[in-house]
Amino acid sequence: MKLSRNAMLLGGTALFTLSQFLTGAVQAQDNGIIVDPETTILDTILVSGEKVGRTVQDTASSIFIITSEDQETRPEEQIVQSAVQDVPNVYYPGTVGVAPIIRGQDTQGPNTGAIAFYSGTVPRASINVDGQYQTYFETVYGATSIWDIDQVEVFRGPQTTSQGSNSIAGAIILKTKDPTFTPEGALQVQYGNYNTHRASGMLSGPLSSQLAARVALDYYGRDTFIDYINSRFTDDNTNLDIMSFTGRAKLLYEPDAIPGLTAKATFVSTQNNQPTFEAATVEPFKDLNNTQTSVPSFYQRTYTGIFDLNYEFSNGVILNNTTQFTDLSVDRDLENNNEGGATIDQQNLSNEFLVHFGDETSTVSGVVGLYASRTMSDETLLLSYSGDPVFDDTKDNVGLFTEIDYRINEAWTLTGGLRFESDRVQRTGQSTSAIVGRGAAIDLDYDETFNALLPKIALAYSVTPDVTVGGLINRGFNPGGVSVDFRYGTSTPFDAETVWNYEIFGRANLLDDRLTVSANAFYSDYRDAQRYFQATLPGSTINQIVTLNAERSHAYGVEFAMGYQVLDNLRVSANAGILKSEITEFDALPSVEGNEFSKAPGYTIGAGIEWNVLDNLMLSANVEHFDGYYSDDLNSQSLQIDAYTVANARATFQVHDHFQIFGYVNNIFDSRVPTWKENRRDVANFAVMSAPRMFGIGAKATF
Repeated sequence: MKLSRNAMLLGGTALFTLSQFLTGAVQAQDNGIIVDPETTILDTILVSGEKVGRTVQDTASSIFIITSEDQETRPEEQIVQSAVQDVPNVYYPGTVGVAPIIRGQDTQGPNTGAIAFYSGTVPRASINVDGQYQTYFETVYGATSIWDIDQVEVFRGPQTTSQGSNSIAGAIILKTKDPTFTPEGALQVQYGNYNTHRASGMLSGPLSSQLAARVALDYYGRDTFIDYINSRFTDDNTNLDIMSFTGRAKLLYEPDAIPGLTAKATFVSTQNNQPTFEAATVEPFKDLNNTQTSVPSFYQRTYTGIFDLNYEFSNGVILNNTTQFTDLSVDRDLENNNEGGATIDQQNLSNEFLVHFGDETSTVSGVVGLYASRTMSDETLLLSYSGDPVFDDTKDNVGLFTEIDYRINEAWTLTGGLRFESDRVQRTGQSTSAIVGRGAAIDLDYDETFNALLPKIALAYSVTPDVTVGGLINRGFNPGGVSVDFRYGTSTPFDAETVWNYEIFGRANLLDDRLTVSANAFYSDYRDAQRYFQATLPGSTINQIVTLNAERSHAYGVEFAMGYQVLDNLRVSANAGILKSEITEFDALPSVEGNEFSKAPGYTIGAGIEWNVLDNLMLSANVEHFDGYYSDDLNSQSLQIDAYTVANARATFQVHDHFQIFGYVNNIFDSRVPTWKENRRDVANFAVMSAPRMFGIGAKATF
């Protein structure tokens, strides 16, 4: 099944969830219907993020797919953040320093901002690139390139059965293209306003009859769109412009002497620079003016090595082992680094061993896996008034899991999964004092182990070969940790959070695959949800920054997508997401009970069109509308975000088979709106802003 970006499968739900949507091309499958001999039969897309290769039609989880063919229709997009902008109930509340919000869950984790340096934190959603799970700093302060991708899978809802503990909100799985034994290459350049510039290249081909290599390079940069108007503003030691570089080299070895064996080595180097935020502090915010005297910036460098070994036996059993090591370095720079500068050195080692058995024709098929990882961090803050706090952080993770499909008959399929998860969180550190005149020294020695059983069960019924409906129940989990308020020298441990997630789903391809519709409905029941606050706790007179457990909360909603191939050269799409959330029981802050989750729009609505005006000219446009929401769980009226709309358009002209030029305008109507507000000590108003109108041109050559 071919999926296009505007037709995303929203598995997980709605008695009538019909198939993942494809805005890019008409699906054509040989399933009993008569296929026009002139119709191009597209390759079936396999979903691999759950460790079991399934078609979209057979995947119960709520998933959105972006293929390399889809990405070619939007060549200006350079990172995951821009690629997932059409996904209902998924959005980024800012341009830098943020992680995606999935179904009302802030995936950067329970501790954020400066507190993350003292307390440590982990993402709530896995971002996995070729087997490497990104850490907090890569997720929030990095920029994951989508140049030379093969496929991106966006899962909504808990994925802990297959992905592990830090995916209670979902997962984003990226697979980049592998080396080819046929020579190929590509070059792309782009330039736009705000000094936006991008240069990308790829070269792939054989080194011998058994060995192939691929090299991909991607560089992107632009100036910040914020105007710093304070006469005392300085940026001598910081860099507030955006820069991202990704270099990737792969070797693929398929020895003739050992049929069935495939070995692949991947080396990735990345560099990223960005300000902590792009925020306005003066109303009207649309003028994009900031009165602060300085803004911290982040520089990040990573080196990653991945080794994949895959062996297929003659009976169809497949063994796969992926070993990964990442060395990460982060610098947080200030104009006066002794007032909050920081350095982070982090190493992550992981290994995943999988045994696959059976296939889509077998009565029983599935996977058994063992995953283990260790992340070690040395983190130093530079604070002249309290010495230099140094923290050592170690996280160990072990997961033993399985997922099995049992095909009861041609119509019914039962899927069962189970994972035993064990997470040990260790964090030690000390500073000589808290902020001058406020509290005692921080002396932290935290060591806890969290264990969980994470089941999953799904039942699917094929009404016809083109229509599938069913239900899904699974459990999500995120380990606990500690929250340190560095201003007052206090530490507060918090418990693990869990969720039971219930979904109904269905998918269908109609009108000889010219029409695809998908919808899903879900209900998520959270226990001990980890919520982040700047609040005065009962029995206290100070405003603390702390993560607390809300005993009960829930979220429910509907996700819908539709795509229709109106004519051979005209495709239209529509999508919508509805989300309702509530904190229902919160002993530590009873005043919060009844409130909505922070950063959780009540609905999102979108539409898109792709029109091949000529054989070599394509025009496309899309629009997304976001309902208003609150910036915090306190539902502060002063931090409320109004509804806003963003529209984009692009044109691509294929000069010949191997050369194209393109132009784009993002945020056509220049809608400059806050996407997140915060109470800060240094400014009276603080609003993270959406990007203003961005436009540019580019060219791409293939050979």
